[in-house]
Parts: sequence; structure tokens; C-alpha cells
Amino acid sequence: MIGAENRLASIQELTFSAVLSDLDGVVYRGEQAVPGAVERFNRWLSEGIPYCFVTNNAEKHPAAFAEKIRALGISCEPAQVVTSGDVTLDYLRSQFPAGTGLYVIGTRSFKDRVVEAGYRLVDTGASAVVVALDRSFDYDMMTTALGNVLDGASLIGTNPDLIRPLASGFEPGAGALTHSIAAASSVTPVFLGKPDPTIIHTALARLGTEPGHAIMIGDKLDTDILAGQRAGVRSIFMETGVPLDTRSDVVPNYILASL
Repeated sequence: MIGAENRLASIQELTFSAVLSDLDGVVYRGEQAVPGAVERFNRWLSEGIPYCFVTNNAEKHPAAFAEKIRALGISCEPAQVVTSGDVTLDYLRSQFPAGTGLYVIGTRSFKDRVVEAGYRLVDTGASAVVVALDRSFDYDMMTTALGNVLDGASLIGTNPDLIRPLASGFEPGAGALTHSIAAASSVTPVFLGKPDPTIIHTALARLGTEPGHAIMIGDKLDTDILAGQRAGVRSIFMETGVPLDTRSDVVPNYILASL
């Protein structure tokens, strides 16, 4: 149960040596920085506390996310961003040989990354259907995905997020697209990204930090917070993104109104 004891007056009450952070709803909403985020990350930079961003958003290459973060006024290099696209590509390499045909739903950038990893983009005869966020998703794409899955293709979602925060509200996430295909096919999808802890382990390795020395900041209990907890990292729920679901069984270590 989430109670008053979970709330922090200030993040300065914690002791840690590395920071993992979600992006949407924590660092920015749409194209605008979340109030307090730029100042906080700049303070950590000046204090020599390393940070890495872990996002379930697979729309863009890490370099593009780093560029967006820098444009907000936060120092960031591509190696400081781990996306669900990164862990999805790692998973594909572990399961399918180069040259395998895949039906991919996602942005042009994500599809390009799949091709660069050595896979073919196909509409029929796919060994797997890979689903990332695609705002052009329509009935025809769902039908093509369904046909491949019914023919035996694996169903893989880059992340299970049902909604994503925008500057003006929320939009359906990649998880919503994946679940629509799963519901039609009665096939259980494999989801990468948070809450699977692999993305957290990847970020910790890049920072050279042990789980007990880091904190994970996020705005979704069932993805950000749960991933951190599964990786052994203390979790902080930020009330600047998706509203806190008090019905969830996932209880963050701490809650903050803002950074």
C-alpha cells in the first residue's frame, strides 16, 4: 500500500552515486522540459553523479534522443540513452539469425535499425512480428500482422506501455498496438523494455554501477518502477507524468512531486 511514508520532501534526502531515469513524463512531455528536470540533471552533472536515460520509446535512435535532451539544456551523449529498441535488437540477435524475414510495425528509424542489424523486412512469411510505436498503425497493418502470427510468427513488443504522456494529454503506446494483435490471434506476446529488468542492467553496466548504489526515476508503476525493483535498484515515482495508480500492487520506494 502506498502511504505517506513513501513521500520524499526532497531528493536530497537520498544517498546514491548514479541515476537511471525515464524520459517521457520525467524529463519532458512532448517537446517541453518537465519543470525542474533540467536544473536537477545539471546539478548532478556538476556534482559528478553519472546518469543514464532508460526509455521504452523505440521511435528513434539513441543519438536522436541525446540530441533532443541536449536541446533542452541537459548534457547527454548517445551512450547515456538505452531504448527498448536496443534491447529488442539484442533479443532478436539471440533468437533469429541474420537474414531472417520480420514484419515490423514502427517508425522508419526503428525499421532502419532492424535492417542494419541484418534482418529483412517482409509482409508475408515472417518469422516474427515486431511491434513498436507507429502512429500510422491501421486496420491493414493489424490484418497483416495477424496473418503472420496465425501462420506461426512470434509476436514481439518493444514494450508493454499502454499509454504515453504528451504535452496535451496522453496517446496509445506500443503495448496497446501489440495487445490488439495478441487479442485477435490469442497469442501471448514477448515484451522487451521495462518492466523487464534487462534495460536496467544494460544501463547499470554502462555506468559501471552496482544496483544498490543507484536510483531509478519514473512515472509508471508497472514499467519504470517495477523494472527498477526487479533489478534491485531503489525506485522513485515522479508525479509529473502518468497519474499514480493507487490500485497497483507495485509500491515505489519513494514518491516525489517534482525533481
